[in-house]
Amino acid sequence: MKTTDLWFAAFLQLHGIKLKDFVILSRGKGQYDFDISEADWKRMKLLFIQSDVSKIKVLMEQLKDLLY
Repeated sequence: MKTTDLWFAAFLQLHGIKLKDFVILSRGKGQYDFDISEADWKRMKLLFIQSDVSKIKVLMEQLKDLLY
């Protein structure tokens, strides 16, 4: 399963999901490929949405928006 969301990729690694591969899309942007089933992917997405990590991500994006 693949994601370009750096925060979700870090969340997966924090929970022991192994990074299988990655692709550099542009400077500072990448796509991360994890060795995880679709069912576990969905479960982890739900956990991420409910986590403090997700809340911090939203706050960081809001703070960055203030700079533009």
